[in-house]
Amino acid sequence: MRFLSPPLPIAVIALFLATGPLVMAAPVASLAPVQFVFTGFEKQAGQVMAQLTCAEKPGDQGRSVSAQADVRGPQVLIRFADQRVGQVCTMRAYRDVNGNQQLDLGTFGIPKEPYAFSNNAKAQLGPPKPEATRFVVQQGQNSQTITIK
Repeated sequence: MRFLSPPLPIAVIALFLATGPLVMAAPVASLAPVQFVFTGFEKQAGQVMAQLTCAEKPGDQGRSVSAQADVRGPQVLIRFADQRVGQVCTMRAYRDVNGNQQLDLGTFGIPKEPYAFSNNAKAQLGPPKPEATRFVVQQGQNSQTITIK
């Protein structure tokens, strides 16, 4: 009597079914938190409104995430959890002193409320250049201390 082995496709299917969840699992992107410690508060009132925008590479549209925190002391911490490592990000923030949920502007569009950008980039005759505010999300904790004025 002759012993018949299963055809190759059946053996492959059996192997696939036995290891399916392991073979089909997609690689998980590495994530890391990004946080900003805002300083420069003389009065403990109002809120810090921050927006983090991250993209795969500079110049891409990216996606934005907003957060806010009450000013109740000399420092305010805003944390953006689960940002993909390797993304290029920028942050802009302002202190909403009067509680109207918007940055108040004066003559010629000059902000009346304190504001700040990532990397403590300075605004001169308009917002800072994008390359001055960019940073790359690294593995581990990503933290910047920002003076809001």
